[in-house]
Amino acid sequence: MPAADFRARVEALRPYLVKFASLQLRQREAAEDAVQETLLAALGAEASYAGRADLRTWLTGILKHKIV
Repeated sequence: MPAADFRARVEALRPYLVKFASLQLRQREAAEDAVQETLLAALGAEASYAGRADLRTWLTGILKHKIV
């Protein structure tokens, strides 16, 4: 998958990730920070995404680790 397509798919999931993080952290600013860290990690690890899991599931897993 071209890098631009991967980035667009990741960015499209940002609203879901912010909502998830907001429910966990109960602070919008902290949620935004966690999501930003998640997106940076995901874009840096694009090569490790093998597609075995849904992209949303993969990103949510990264986000959970960032929240903890």
